[in-house]
Amino acid sequence: MDIDEEGAEVTVESMLAQRAGRANLGARAERVVQLLLQMPQFGSYASAREVAERAGVNVSTVVRTAQQLDYDGWTDLRNALRGEYLHSLVAKEAERPLSRDTAAQMLRRDTANITAASSQENLDSINAVAEAISSARRTVVIATGSATGPGQILSYLASIYGYDIRLAAGPATEQTVAVSQLDERDCLVVLNVWRLTRTLRSLTRLGHENGATVAVLTDLHSSPLNEDSDHVVITPMEGLGASPSLTAMVAVVQAILAELERTATTSFARVEQAWDALGLMEDQA
Repeated sequence: MDIDEEGAEVTVESMLAQRAGRANLGARAERVVQLLLQMPQFGSYASAREVAERAGVNVSTVVRTAQQLDYDGWTDLRNALRGEYLHSLVAKEAERPLSRDTAAQMLRRDTANITAASSQENLDSINAVAEAISSARRTVVIATGSATGPGQILSYLASIYGYDIRLAAGPATEQTVAVSQLDERDCLVVLNVWRLTRTLRSLTRLGHENGATVAVLTDLHSSPLNEDSDHVVITPMEGLGASPSLTAMVAVVQAILAELERTATTSFARVEQAWDALGLMEDQA
């Protein structure tokens, strides 16, 4: 978070206004700045290409605008925007002095991540993903590393609702078998956390080439996976340190599940009756 010369906290608006006031911006650069003012969340995560498309300029204009605002380039400006935007979300929620406790800071950061994931664009994509799973003959979820956690939640609970869905998170050979059997009647859900592996990239392309509806959950607006996807849900993963936070991705998964439950063919009550009939629960009366 920046502090201005008078000691006041800097917002996205004041940060851009101060820097733009010191620069001699042309009409195209002004369009970039206005876009960032109107869509701070978008600017906090978008690539230079995405900003250029929204502003109706070319990528070099976005980079030059960032430099005119005294940043090294677009990435430097985006990082500054993200910091101020996330802080503004936390500030709106906080009604008491912010604790310096690490756990409290992490909870505030996750609150900001979930708020950022709740954009209308994301909500539309979440509904589209749920519809794709609901109408598919079967769904395969692929993930690697820590993304297997949210993937397991999605596949397990959706299967309870009666959907034919499975998580393929084993060796690349096993994942390839699952994806290679998909066609235009099926759905492929791809969860990517942090760095993108060649395997995940190749499997996403394979699912697309086979005709399956491909849904991607990622924190990157410009992820290479997006090229082969039908639906993309952005799940911010900003943590306190170097490791990402999965809270927003889990929240998005829960939102998808909430939509799936509305059209479920099986209810939790029915499953619980089966568990009780088999005597699986310790708390049996």
